[in-house]
Amino acid sequence: MTRSFQKKLFLCLNYGSSNLKYAFFRGFEEIEEGKRLLEGEGSLREALMSLKDRRPHVILHRVVHGMDLRSPLKVDKESLPLLEKLSKMDPLHNALALKGIDLCLELFPESFQYAVFDTDFHKSMPEYARAYGLDYKLYLQGIKRYGFHGLSYSYLLRRSKELLREEKPNLIMLHLGAGCSACVVKKGISVDTSMGYSPVEGLLMQTRPGDIDAGVLLELLRSGATYEELERILYRASGFRALGGVSDFQELLKKRHEDGRAELAYEVFLYRLLKYVGFYWFVLEGQLDALVFSGGIGENSPQLRKDLCNRLTFLGLRLDPRANEENREVISSDESTFKVFVIKTKEELEMLHIYAEATTSE
Repeated sequence: MTRSFQKKLFLCLNYGSSNLKYAFFRGFEEIEEGKRLLEGEGSLREALMSLKDRRPHVILHRVVHGMDLRSPLKVDKESLPLLEKLSKMDPLHNALALKGIDLCLELFPESFQYAVFDTDFHKSMPEYARAYGLDYKLYLQGIKRYGFHGLSYSYLLRRSKELLREEKPNLIMLHLGAGCSACVVKKGISVDTSMGYSPVEGLLMQTRPGDIDAGVLLELLRSGATYEELERILYRASGFRALGGVSDFQELLKKRHEDGRAELAYEVFLYRLLKYVGFYWFVLEGQLDALVFSGGIGENSPQLRKDLCNRLTFLGLRLDPRANEENREVISSDESTFKVFVIKTKEELEMLHIYAEATTSE
């Protein structure tokens, strides 16, 4: 990397559904990170105002749903209309990111600004993994599977390559937090992932249902539910919180032996994981180099990792119990036929890597 790049100040903004994570880098050296809880657009402005004095040369914005757009996308008069359209694709994340971009254009007029998309990582997926069984015209119109958590998976792949000393590994990666997804990497590229057109599909999540029969949604519509009500149900009123009555995953673990609802929610969560890991094992034809856990749940729940790994011993997985309890980066034993990693994801750093690899610094 050039000396000029190493001298410049970068601000990476990671918009959650109700928080803003940020990190300042001088080149690739992180010099400050933080997290601000958000309660409406006013608090977003306040959070960004608090960063204004640093005067970054480049600002990178995480945008969850980019459809077929490539990262990094320079934010200017031509790209803003595209980003505005994307705000409707993911009401939980994209709308907040667009507000953040608008505010940054106002507050940081001298900074170069770029959008970095979670969906970009999964563009390597083959068409047969992207298409739904709908009219092909809809596929051409963009109704297809895109996948998410791409910044996290991109970093996990980068770190797994280092740990395995393998440039094109076969991986099954699990990003487990408020939002949960699985991804299968074959020979170093994403070939499938559990989330699809939106971040609702796939695994059970904190407030999202994951895989659900479309007939259920039709029944809710027939019963009088509005679009807004369906959106609320799918994004904010489902998942293990709705099923088990508990919002925090660690609390769910504590209550599952004394509360039938909590036990059911945990078993559904674990079963969905098992199904996707098994599915992706066959996609890789059994040639797996590592199973990777990440996200707030994946990184901090030895019990979940133990319960899932114990169901995979027939594949040759052998867990190191002490390493697992201590949340070490490698938790498989020497006898395991493939590695098991616990990797703390670094989405803000990965945003910077993607920018650096795709463009020269202004």
